[in-house]
Amino acid sequence: MPGPLRRQPLQWFALPPATVAGGDDLSVVVQRDAGGRVVSIRNAVAATNAAAAADPAWLLDLGNDAGKLRALDVEWDDAGATLDLGYRLEASDDLRGWQVLDPQVRLVQLRNREHELRSNRIEVATSLRYLRLVPLQRNGAPRLRGITGEMDDAVDNVDWQWQELQAEAGGNGKDGYLYRLQGRFPVQRLDVALPANSAMGWTVSSRDDDRAAADGEAPAWRVLARGWNTWSLGEAGGQQRSAPLEIPGSVADRQWRLQAEPGALPPSAPALRLGYRPGSVVFLAQGRAPYLLVAGSANVTEGPAALDPMLAALRERNGAQWQPAVASLGAGVQRAGDVAYRPAPAPRDWKNLVLWAVLVAGALVVAGFAVSLLRSTPSANV
Repeated sequence: MPGPLRRQPLQWFALPPATVAGGDDLSVVVQRDAGGRVVSIRNAVAATNAAAAADPAWLLDLGNDAGKLRALDVEWDDAGATLDLGYRLEASDDLRGWQVLDPQVRLVQLRNREHELRSNRIEVATSLRYLRLVPLQRNGAPRLRGITGEMDDAVDNVDWQWQELQAEAGGNGKDGYLYRLQGRFPVQRLDVALPANSAMGWTVSSRDDDRAAADGEAPAWRVLARGWNTWSLGEAGGQQRSAPLEIPGSVADRQWRLQAEPGALPPSAPALRLGYRPGSVVFLAQGRAPYLLVAGSANVTEGPAALDPMLAALRERNGAQWQPAVASLGAGVQRAGDVAYRPAPAPRDWKNLVLWAVLVAGALVVAGFAVSLLRSTPSANV
């Protein structure tokens, strides 16, 4: 179970907005040290007076904390300023190709007498090293004092697991290649295995075709990324590849689709790689080991985490880095098999059945009285 987040001031640089207006490569000279850390940035061309007066973009270098960042906390020099600003959050691993993580981040500070509304926190889900915040307005932002990152150090202790899928027969790049997962995994990263010296853009979608829509039709595709650029470069006997794509949250859909961007169709279907981090289970050891962990029932839902208050108290007492003792899994065995995946039959509505039985019984009683009256009534003499 992850511990508390660590707050870390981040190194940031101001960028002229004209250099990132088109979302292309930086039109600045970036100096990095041997470890890839950005040490200075200067504009490659002289900026106009209008450009100099516009709000700057901000470049962040996460360094060794790349992959640990969970959120950004923006601090203004004027903490009492009234503002409502928009930014586009992007990420890169090489300062050349940029992925849009959030097309519109809102940073808000409002005051009304003694009341205050403040929203300066930006949630981030990426393993890429460099981030940049590009202003969506021309001006209006106060001077930036600093940006603090909320780091999750526990991610280093968790190995990413990957499911590599081959495309089903009959697909093509234009209409889409279809892939199917044999199970439900909490997918958080996407990657495409391309041949050397190739580059492709993709639209990736997913759906859970096991769950039909209300009208009985197959569910609609949900677009997870559009314009996702992937590449592979053979160099010096090795191979360099684009970084995996981070998707917000986790997706447990079983059917996936890759569609090539217009203008470039792949010669064959690539392999789709889906990355996830295995879940963790925390329990209180009672009785003698070994313990039995059962999973995979369609009729059991996750309950509230009753141990969270206890774990929080233990971390407060023993330090933020304290973690519970680790238990390892033994060999897995199948118990109920496919029967466990079948939902339990819907419970019978006994109330309605009893009501119908009473109505039918009442109707029979009335009919019996009617027949009895007809038989007992003497025939009229004419």
